[in-house]
Amino acid sequence: MKKTMGLRGLFNRKPAAAFGFLTAILVVVWAFSLRTSAVDPRVTLRPEPESYGGRSAPVLGSARLVAAMDGEVSRTADRVGEATSLALSSGVYLASAGVKGGLPGDVETLVAGLARSGLLPPGLVTTQSAGTLVSAWGSLSIRYRPKPLGVEIVSIAGKPEYGPALIIRLPDEASDKGEARLYVADRLQGVTVPAPFAFSAEVIALGWSPERLRSGK
Repeated sequence: MKKTMGLRGLFNRKPAAAFGFLTAILVVVWAFSLRTSAVDPRVTLRPEPESYGGRSAPVLGSARLVAAMDGEVSRTADRVGEATSLALSSGVYLASAGVKGGLPGDVETLVAGLARSGLLPPGLVTTQSAGTLVSAWGSLSIRYRPKPLGVEIVSIAGKPEYGPALIIRLPDEASDKGEARLYVADRLQGVTVPAPFAFSAEVIALGWSPERLRSGK
């Protein structure tokens, strides 16, 4: 019976296989970037009637416009983009480290590598807690496993008005093509965060809705 070769052994012994791994993960990252190149919240604003000399003319209430542009929808879009950038940076770093035969052994090493390589997205700051970063919108936790290779970003808003909790998984186990997946909590507070890399059915059962990441343009 043949022994199963770990990723490190694969990279150290077979350059061709290492190249194949690099190609595979870059395809996932490329497909992911196509789906997340823009995050455009869909907001519908209805005109409000205003009286001019006895006539009603439709105008857009300025207060409603400000609320729509600076509200939960907009903040959630910002957070999706933030978590997406962190997932993509992690994927790029892991692809580079993998082809060199040096995949990080744990999430703390991964975060240190991202910081050292200048791949942490702007606005994210590391903390004393392994794999946890903070931003203006809340906290982000990186979940990482070297085999099978996977990354999850859990984004928790600092305030309810910043939107629901989010999970971005790269790649998603429920996808035949290795696509990334966004999971959105169905409530703003009291959400149960699933165990790392839990099966999609378990995540959904805990009150998270799966969404496909795609560009709005």
